[in-house]
Amino acid sequence: MSRDKRICMLLLLPAIGLACAFSTPAAPLEDLVGSAVAATQAAQIGTAGADTPSEPTPGPGETPATPEPACLPAHPGRQILPLPAGVASGYEETVTFTDVLDHALGTRAVTGMTFLQKDFVHLAGNLAMGANALPVVYYGLESGGKLKTNVNNVLSDLAPAPNLTSMTGAEGNPFVVFVTVDMMNQSINHVYAGALAEIASLLPVLTWTPDLSAHIGNAIHPLAVRYTGGAAQGFWYTYTMEGIGNIIFPPYNGLYFFDLAASASTGFLPTTDALGGISPDQTMIAYGAGLGGAPGRLEGGLTVRNLVTCQETYIPFHPSSNLGGGWMVFSPDNQFVAWTEAGGPSNMEATFRMRVARTDGTSLFDAPIANMTSLFGGEAPDGLRPVGWVASHILVLESQLNLIGHPIQIIWAPDPAQPIDPVMGAHQSNKIGDGVFLGFVYP
Repeated sequence: MSRDKRICMLLLLPAIGLACAFSTPAAPLEDLVGSAVAATQAAQIGTAGADTPSEPTPGPGETPATPEPACLPAHPGRQILPLPAGVASGYEETVTFTDVLDHALGTRAVTGMTFLQKDFVHLAGNLAMGANALPVVYYGLESGGKLKTNVNNVLSDLAPAPNLTSMTGAEGNPFVVFVTVDMMNQSINHVYAGALAEIASLLPVLTWTPDLSAHIGNAIHPLAVRYTGGAAQGFWYTYTMEGIGNIIFPPYNGLYFFDLAASASTGFLPTTDALGGISPDQTMIAYGAGLGGAPGRLEGGLTVRNLVTCQETYIPFHPSSNLGGGWMVFSPDNQFVAWTEAGGPSNMEATFRMRVARTDGTSLFDAPIANMTSLFGGEAPDGLRPVGWVASHILVLESQLNLIGHPIQIIWAPDPAQPIDPVMGAHQSNKIGDGVFLGFVYP
């Protein structure tokens, strides 16, 4: 039996110890995932533009209600996204697009992509264009560093980009933000933002010279682009530490929004706070107050903040998680947040646990990843982290298994009341992609 077939069989085994006596007939996975996707899209449409609740109109003779104090700074507005149609995975200089049922949609070469990581690639289009026509923008170190693209399986150079530290883009759209650092000149950061057709002629929209005594990092890290009406309005960024080793979670300090029209930044978190993650609609964050630094990390717990209303909820970490937490990802409806925590005598000897909670603070799942063998046919994962959600209750995990030798992605429904398949029960999983998670593919 081939290794791939053994992997698929392992991932389709029922979870150990799960109840499987249900009176309701099993629905096909296509219907279950499709229903979850449709429900989330309906919820998003229903709340589109509802950044703040509206006050009822006073009746005759009634005194208008006193408005609540404004939450400052003013939020630029929700990012409305469709639900992902699948994932992009990277392995051996190849990107593979797969849907939520692990059906291959296409493969694309990324020849010369030096760092096979999400921070060095952008899927600059959607499946409506056709899988081959969807531009894949990526970074390689050849010729001193350059941005390249693959469109219709034709590789092209976009622009020189020496010492590029990270990039992101508008989800499903050809707009890219990337950062280069001038190592020979005080490590000055140059941030570029523009459409693919403009990349070769772009000038920096933002520059920054690190103050090493401030201990907030040495590089700007772009997080997400606000893109509406066919154009980019701005992008969210934080500060990080590039070139540092022996860390568990990325150190992100502060949160800012750069308005492209005004050429100005607005601070939503000071650099003395550590950022854990931002929601897909860009209205929710997980952070740790007073935990920014070199490197900053979340310790003790995380605070979920609504950037529109300023409402906050604190969620403590497990008592054993003395090495902090990170990799925090929000569900599309902002009802859930997933993350990992670490504990142990040192970073090099850390053990990890998976956590999922409702954003109101209610814990949903909490277990060491070594115990999560039911997701992998009885094998304990060597590494496991959440990378995003394909529906409101369906989480994507990137895992590392000795049996396979390279990362894979699986989907998992952490809420026992809303499993992927009601007959199989809670805490089952299905494979969704081979390789490193590089981003979501949009319809």
